[in-house]
Order: sequence, then C-alpha cells, then structure tokens
Amino acid sequence: MFYIVESEEQIERLKSYGINKGYVEVISNNDNLHPKLSTTVALYIRPFNLNKGFIIPIDHDEGINVSKTRVSQVLEAFDTLYTLNRKDFIYHFNTRGLIDISLLYSMGEYDRLDIFHSNKTYNYFYSKNSNFCDINKLIPLSKHHEKCEENFNKIQDLLDSPLPNGFDFYNETCTNVFYLVEQQGLGIFYNAFTELFKPKNPLYNIYNNTVLTSYNLYNATSRPTNAHNSINFAAIPKSEKHRKCFKPQNDKFVEFDFDGYHLRLLCDQINYELNEESAHEQLAKLYFNKEEITEEEYSEAKQLNFQAIYGKIPKKHKNLKIFRLIQEYIDNMWGVYQDTGEVCNPQSGKPFTTKLKRMNPAKLMNYMMQSLETSNNVLILKDVLRYLKNKKTKIALYTYDAILFDFSKEDGKQTLLDIEEIMSREGKFPIKHKFSNNLVL
Repeated sequence: MFYIVESEEQIERLKSYGINKGYVEVISNNDNLHPKLSTTVALYIRPFNLNKGFIIPIDHDEGINVSKTRVSQVLEAFDTLYTLNRKDFIYHFNTRGLIDISLLYSMGEYDRLDIFHSNKTYNYFYSKNSNFCDINKLIPLSKHHEKCEENFNKIQDLLDSPLPNGFDFYNETCTNVFYLVEQQGLGIFYNAFTELFKPKNPLYNIYNNTVLTSYNLYNATSRPTNAHNSINFAAIPKSEKHRKCFKPQNDKFVEFDFDGYHLRLLCDQINYELNEESAHEQLAKLYFNKEEITEEEYSEAKQLNFQAIYGKIPKKHKNLKIFRLIQEYIDNMWGVYQDTGEVCNPQSGKPFTTKLKRMNPAKLMNYMMQSLETSNNVLILKDVLRYLKNKKTKIALYTYDAILFDFSKEDGKQTLLDIEEIMSREGKFPIKHKFSNNLVL
C-alpha cells in the first residue's frame, strides 16, 4: 500500500477510503522558522479509519509535487482534523474543522504537550545545516513520514477526549486573533537588535528589519506566552539601549495602557463601580479617608490593591465594601470549586478543575484573574483588528494590560480616538496613552 501520494489517482484512492476524521501535520522547509517565513514542503495526513498515514509532497525534490490548491481540496473533504498547533497550521492551510491537540491537552491537563519526535536523520541534518533554510527538503520523505507516524502514535489517546468547556473560544477566537496580531511584527535596527537580544539564529524570525513575535496559549491559565528564537517579547528589558533597538514601520509607536486593569476586571465581576479617575488613586482616597493623598499613600494603596486581586485581603481595611465584596467573591468561587470540582471563566467558559495541583483560594483567584484578563483582551483585540482591517495602522505587540500600535499618520487622529473607544468598553476600562519613535515610551 502506498504512503506517498503524488498522483491524481492516488489522491482519489485516498479519498475513497472514507475519510471523516483525521490527523494532519505540515512539514515546512525548516522547523525553527517562524511560520510566516516558512514554506510548505509536504503534508502528512492520517485518516482515523486507517492504520497508517500518508505524505503528500508539495515542494520536495524527492516526489512528484501536488499543488497546494489540490491539497486544500483534500483537507476540505474531512469533517474534523486534529493538528499539533492550529495557529501555525493556518499559515499554510486555513481549513475548517481544525482542532488544536496541544490546546486540548493543556486545557484538560493544565500542562504543555511534549511529544515531538525526532530521529538521527533529523538531528544530523539540523546539526550540519543550521544556516540553511530548506533543511526539510533535504530530509527524505520516508523520514518525515516516520516522524509524523511517531507523533500520531503519541497523541492517539487524546483523540477520544471530549472538548472541554470553552474550547471553541480558545481554539477558534484566540488562535485566529493571535495569528493576525503576529503578522505585523516589530520594526528593528538590525545590528543593534541582534547584538543585544542575541537571537539563536536571525534567519528564524527576522526579515527586512522586522522581528516576528509568536504567541501560544499552552499553559494552565491560557494567558499567552510570547517568545521565539530565544527572545521573550513579553518581557523586553526596560533598559533604554534595549528599547531603542525598535522602530515603527509607519510613523509612531502608540501604546494604549489600561488603567488599573486587573483591579477593574475584578470590580466588574463583583459589581463595584469605579469612575474614570485612576483606580488606585480612587481607592487610596477611600483607604485613607481623604481627598488629597501623598505618593507614599498612593504606593501603599496600590500594594493593597494588588494583594486583594490575588486573594489576600488586608485586615486593616477588611470591612470596607470593596474588600467585603472581594472576599465574598473568593469564598463563593472556592466553595463552588470544592463542591462541584470546577469553576469556569464566566466570559470564555474555560474550566479550572481539581486536576490542578496544590490549589487554594488565593491561587484559584490568581488563575481566574489571568484567565479573565486574556478572554477580555482577546475580545478587544478581535474588535480592534476588525476596525483596522483596511488601515495602515497595525497592532505591533500585545502585553497583557497594554497594546502597542504601529501608527500611520495617514489614518488620522480619529483612528486613535476610535481605538480608545473600542478598548475602553464605553469607559469601563479607561486608557492611558504613550507615544514614541522607539519602545522608550
């Protein structure tokens, strides 16, 4: 029985086997490249009703290549397809019914799926050709098939797992949003950037003085990490020399930063109303019962607020309405968790279950706040992306409580005002602004 599909007759034979559900892997030209910079070499596809998978060559010298259009038609014949990383896969084939297995695992087990198989052939080619972009074109199709078969064997047990509550939100909405956010990248001064940030290999995610970010949701709270090529974009050093490595591709960097974001997210959950004044300042006035507060009192209030957000209610102020409501929220959430075995993000539906280790009320509160931050931001990003669809201004970077825009003056000031309106959610989440020609904002 053939396993390399390279003719129309073989494609039709493959389809005749009665395909419904399957597993797919894209074989790009280099496993280390950011998917935006990669090309499609081949596709592995494993129908569930067969005992082995198939390789369809697309741009590999060893086989008779099949067009991506024809391969897309094969994929569309499936009702459901599982893959290891949906966001990376849609760079190559944006097909329907695609389920992210790594996301399915992380939402069920609160850990990262670690099954990626390599072999001596892979290790040899990657060690000898580190600066060659098309390494996977050198590796025989039989070795690609072997690796993909091993990967499939390791995830088979997951394929019968029921989709957890909220899965569609993360599998569809989140991955689509971060796929679009990644497209813009960040402008850089190449020499300064590579000298200071020391990427593993500049070829992997740098092109035309642009560095590409990479978001993933494979962790307990689904709060996205953002790292690629040994660069952590979620924690860019604060030093001026590091931040001056970046430059806008349009005219200006504009950062929209939420005021007291986590505090406001929590107040939204407990129905405690804050006005548009600085959230920390409002509560400082409440704690100290005065209209004018000092810098020291502001700092103390801010510290108290952060403690409360993560489940530690200050004894000195525990009788204040806001802290009573926060304590009730924590107690109710913990009670539901103990009684039913799970609590869910009310916005996305994401469950936190008793599979989580060493859980306590404060830790559960921490997880919920990170989850609410992500779900709320994804909905905001979705609306902003829709608004910017036909504009030059783009989202350059997302960092939890702030969004960095690469602003084009051609779009006009009204664009910034409209973005602020979208992000503030009718004033519920007030915005602060910063402008710069680099990331020293």
